[in-house]
This record gives sequence, structure tokens and C-alpha cells, in this order.
Amino acid sequence: MTTTKTAPTRADSLLPREWTTADTALWCYLFLPVPIFLAGFFVSWLGLPVAALALWGAWRFLPPNGRHSRGLPLTNWALLAIFAGAWTAFGGAGHLLHANGVDWVPRFAVLRDLVAEPWPPRYVDGAGTMLLRAPLGYYLPAALTGLIAGMAWLDRLLLAWTWLGVALFFCANLRGGRARMLAAALVFAFASGLDVLGLLWREGRLPWPAQHIEWWAGGMQYSSNSTLLFWVPNHGLPGWIAGAWLWRLRDDARFLASLPLLFLPLMLWSPLVAVGLLPLAVVAALPKWRMLLGATADRSTLISALALAAPPAALIAGYLLSGFFGAAGEANALTPTIAVLQHPPTPGDKLAFVVLEAGICCVLLLWRDRSPLAFVAVALLLALPWTQSGPNNDLLMRASIPALTMLWLVLADTLTARGGFAMPASWRLILLVTFALGAVTPLLEIQRALAGHRWAADTRITAPQALDGFAPHYFVREDRAWLAPVMRR
Repeated sequence: MTTTKTAPTRADSLLPREWTTADTALWCYLFLPVPIFLAGFFVSWLGLPVAALALWGAWRFLPPNGRHSRGLPLTNWALLAIFAGAWTAFGGAGHLLHANGVDWVPRFAVLRDLVAEPWPPRYVDGAGTMLLRAPLGYYLPAALTGLIAGMAWLDRLLLAWTWLGVALFFCANLRGGRARMLAAALVFAFASGLDVLGLLWREGRLPWPAQHIEWWAGGMQYSSNSTLLFWVPNHGLPGWIAGAWLWRLRDDARFLASLPLLFLPLMLWSPLVAVGLLPLAVVAALPKWRMLLGATADRSTLISALALAAPPAALIAGYLLSGFFGAAGEANALTPTIAVLQHPPTPGDKLAFVVLEAGICCVLLLWRDRSPLAFVAVALLLALPWTQSGPNNDLLMRASIPALTMLWLVLADTLTARGGFAMPASWRLILLVTFALGAVTPLLEIQRALAGHRWAADTRITAPQALDGFAPHYFVREDRAWLAPVMRR
């Protein structure tokens, strides 16, 4: 999408300020699960027309007449894709190395059920029939391909799908020389809060080998990017994509007018990421509201985006919210942090968490950019630790991803810039030390992947077996599902 610059930007900025061919590929990647879900989960007379409407909206989201930058040379694409493959290999998708069982046993079981069972998957329980009710955006393309390729290919298909998302994210959001792009990708992969200092302050010790240290502040966690990729790529990928787009294209009136369509795939991938993006999107669009309402083309774009997004969004929201109220916040047998959450953090813990997890990078963000979007991103990161929602304080962990993505991209831009940004040498040293200390967290995650036992995904385990029952944030009784009458049988 063409960009109208309203603030001075450096010519050597790492982040492209225009829509590129890689962005188009990334949009197709993010949006693909939406028509699959609508056509596959709902009766034909409803699902197919609404899926067609969603596809029309996806097309309207793109710049008209193919107006976009060519983006990166092919060799740069290849280098970023190789780096993305190496980083992705340490995660749970594909089970190439050790994968944490808490997340990947149920995650693969959900993928397995999407191939083994008719859509939407149903399960017989003593109280009746249970319906799989979960954000399925991450799984659906691999599952659809698995229906053709067979169950034996599922793990490799999910690995390829995860790698593709990481590679396209880097190709869309990084530019410049090859050395700088690879350095920026490395900074993004190893970006993290100062968990090692938090552990040292809270427990008076350094981490032991391969320890997961991000729960040092009690029931709070701002996940490092490597943690997101290795544990929850279903949340990390959409959070990175949406946060980066909003940061890069916040001066593009047409992009802002099309934002309702961006929330459509976000809801299906990760509703909590969509919740975290909403205040950022509203603030980014507010300065342009007169333009959106006054310019005929932009007003038409906004109206059509709302009209095209509303019917598919209603079906997705109705599915995700079925039986949600009063049940989704309950803990289940595999909640990994029950012991931590039973000891709520004190106000002092929360203040320490804010300072160590995001404090220095928030200062950097506001030093580099004093836009309303930057201030609200910082305010969101300062406010979320004072909330509590979900069995693992999920709102804090997932709604923070878009704002954290903005921090990490600015950090990568700053650390890899030639000659710096008129930054005092002391500040650059502080940033380098902060990055190095934060990198301890992803290094421990990589160490666990290398040192831990490698195990193969089990295609016999169903989602209820993996979750030790019908966890309320994964299942709903069919007689309580609002849209059950119009879902396939």
C-alpha cells in the first residue's frame, strides 16, 4: 500500500514504509485459514457464500492495481528463509529436536483430530456431545493438506507451515544490505526481557541449564520471541505480523481504512492478540479520522472493509464465544503454572516486572518515535501486568505481542544501523548490554531443544486425551454452542 509520510524518517531505516510483494504473500498466509474454516465448519448454504465474501474482502485489502514495492532481491529472500528455517527447527513443530510436552502434545492432538474427524470435530462425553471450540487458524492449512497427504505427513506439514510464516515475516519487514538484514533477524530472534536479572533478584541465583525462566515474577510473563516460536507459534506469528504492519504502515490512510479486514484472520488465529492490537489500531487511525471520513476513496475503503468483514467475523466470533462466559477462565489438569498463580505477584513484583521486561526498550521506543501509537504501545505494556485473565494469565502474555513486536523491531533497527541514530555511546552500550542479558532466555530455550529428549508426535492421541479431559477453553457442549444448528454434521 502506498504510504504518505507525515513524519521524517531515516533513509536507511530497516523497516520498509510501503507495501511490498512479500507483504502480499504474508497477507495470503495469514488469511488462508479463514475461507477454509468458513467453508469447512458450516453448512454449505451459509459457509460457502460467507467464505466467498471473506475472499473478496481479502482481495480488497490489497493495494489496487498492484501498486506495491518489489521488496527484496531473490538472494535476500533465500538468506532470510534459511535463517528462518534454522530458527524454526528448534521449535516443537516437526519434532526435529526436543519439544515441550505441555504445549505440543495437545497442539498436535488438535491437528490430528482435524484430519481424523469430520469437521467440526465432535467427541462423545457422558453428559452429551462435545464440540472442539478453539482458535484454529494455525492448524487449518496443515490439516487440509494432511487430508490429502495422510496422517504420516502431518508433523512435517506443520513444520513447513510454521517455517513459511517466519520466513515471510522476515522478508516483509526487513530491508537493506544482506549483513544488516541477517543481523536484524538475529536481534529479533534473540529479543527478550531481562528474565535472568529478575530470577537473580527474586531467587538470588542464576538459572540452571535449559531452565524456562520467564515465570520469575509469579503469574506474569512477557514471552521472548524464541519462546513464542518454540511454545506458541499460533499466537506469536499473528502477533508479529499484525504488530509489524501497524507500526510500518501507520501513515498509510488506505491501510488504516482496511484494518477491519485484518482483524478477521487475527480472531481465528488468536483472539487475545486481536484484543491487544485493538487499542493500538484505534490510536493509529484516530489522527487520520478526518481523512478517512472526508476523502471519498478512503471512506469507501473503510465502509467496504466493515461490510465485508462483518458476516465472516460474526461466524468466527460466534464459534469462539460459544459457552465461553463463565467457563473459559477455569484451570485444567495441564495448566503449567497453577503453583505459580496460587501466589499472586505483589505490587513490587509488578513494578520490577515492568522495569526488567520492557523498561529500557520502552524508553528507546519513545526516544526514537513520539507518535501516539508509540505512547499507547508503551502504556499497554505498562498496564497489562495489572490485569489477570485466563488460566495462565493469557491476556497478559498474548495481548502484549503486537506492542512488544514494535519494541523489538525498533531495537533491531537501532542496533544494526550504521553510525547509529545520533545516539550517545553510553546509550548504545546500555542497549547492547540489555540485548545480551535478554538473550539468555532464548539461549536457554535453544539449549533445552538441543539437550532434551527428542520424541515423535503420536497420531493416536486425541485432543481430550492430551488435555486429560474436556478443558473448557478447548471444548464446549454442543447443546450450548450457539452456532451448532448451522455447523456441519
